[in-house]
Amino acid sequence: MHRDNEVANAFALRDGSNIAVIGGGPAGSFFSIFALKMARMLDREFNITIFEPKDFTQDGPRGCNRCGGIISELLVQTLAVEGINLPDSVIRKGIHSYKLHTNHGHVYIATPDFERTIATVYRGGGPKGMMKEGKESFDNFLLTQAVKEGAVHESLRIDRIEYKNKRPVLFSRNDEIMEAGLVVGAFGVNSTTAKIFEDLGFGYKEPSTVTAAIVEIHMSKDIVLKYFGNSIHLFLLPDRGIKFAAMIPKGSYVTLCILGQNISAGIVNDFLNKPVVKGVLPKTSSYSIECRCLPKMNIRAPKRPFADRLVMCGDAGSTRLFKDGLGAAYLMGKAAAKTAVFQGVSKEHFQKDYHPVYRSIVIDNYYGKYLYAIIDICRGNSILTKGMLSVVRKEQDIFFDRRKILSSILWDMFTGNERYRNIFPKALDLRTHLSLWKESAKALVKGEI
Repeated sequence: MHRDNEVANAFALRDGSNIAVIGGGPAGSFFSIFALKMARMLDREFNITIFEPKDFTQDGPRGCNRCGGIISELLVQTLAVEGINLPDSVIRKGIHSYKLHTNHGHVYIATPDFERTIATVYRGGGPKGMMKEGKESFDNFLLTQAVKEGAVHESLRIDRIEYKNKRPVLFSRNDEIMEAGLVVGAFGVNSTTAKIFEDLGFGYKEPSTVTAAIVEIHMSKDIVLKYFGNSIHLFLLPDRGIKFAAMIPKGSYVTLCILGQNISAGIVNDFLNKPVVKGVLPKTSSYSIECRCLPKMNIRAPKRPFADRLVMCGDAGSTRLFKDGLGAAYLMGKAAAKTAVFQGVSKEHFQKDYHPVYRSIVIDNYYGKYLYAIIDICRGNSILTKGMLSVVRKEQDIFFDRRKILSSILWDMFTGNERYRNIFPKALDLRTHLSLWKESAKALVKGEI
């Protein structure tokens, strides 16, 4: 008990404590917003500085955060309850359906209900020229909210951290910037900042990643509306190099996201030339590719995401597999803030109060890997693909029937409205399995291979 009291007193944040947040994306902004709100509940004041060199008000590469940019209605509503109301200027498009494309046809999957819709956003200013449309980026909106709460934004790149007197000290270009009571690592996996924390020697290792391809395709708003409407177009093709791809409408642009193995720059042109994809796009003269990149995606969280006066959150720590990075940033940023403000900033505090939330996302991703493995089997098998399409079509035709299990699974798999562990029991539904095998058997008998 005496040891516990010593730790509690030595690692409690007090009035005037300096907190350094490295990364001004959603995780860093969420942490800052909630830490400052919670501090006021205890009648305390913290000096929170967010170090983010990127300018999210800029369009083009200078403000880009290289993400697909999908936000669930559930998160929008949750943020509203927290007092964070997303303005119309942030939302690019409301999404009410998916259109699933395969080599054997396509099918629409409508949102199961109004509260499970999704919306599209740009994490930065968008492709070059977007800012003239009067929109703003999601990341800049959140960072601005953090500043309004009392945080300070510094456009500095932190390149070294050292411990002095058992406290982390931050450096930029060999200049000492700050001695902090807490450092929050909220950088993304596409930065080099992870090496700074690895060098501290507490066991942190950069998350395991895969490479994705993201492309911005420019069209007129009328063409986007005509060819894409309010739907995300999802492609499940029997291509070993591509796990899945999605085209996400955003006003006068469509964001193409491709996820797979051994992704390279050439895979974009190969994908766009596939017959199924060409059948979705307008004539080549009606669109142009404005920019493309090959960002990394976190697929396995580090085992040691904290130490005394250090904690990792967002993509630097535990995030959702292949989807809902914004929802994970909210959960982890708030959990880290709650632990730091109400409990303390020692390794023991983070282990007791932060790690259970961190671990819950890791466990949830195990369910996700199993579910994606099932989808891989279906997309790689012609008979199962035909059966899946047939079942979903029948489910979508029954307007008032809520037992649209397979439709619900596919909707929830590619949105942020449901955790993988909650989708998993649906994948075990016996009636759905029987329907799938029945329709697959029909396709086999008809020779529809």
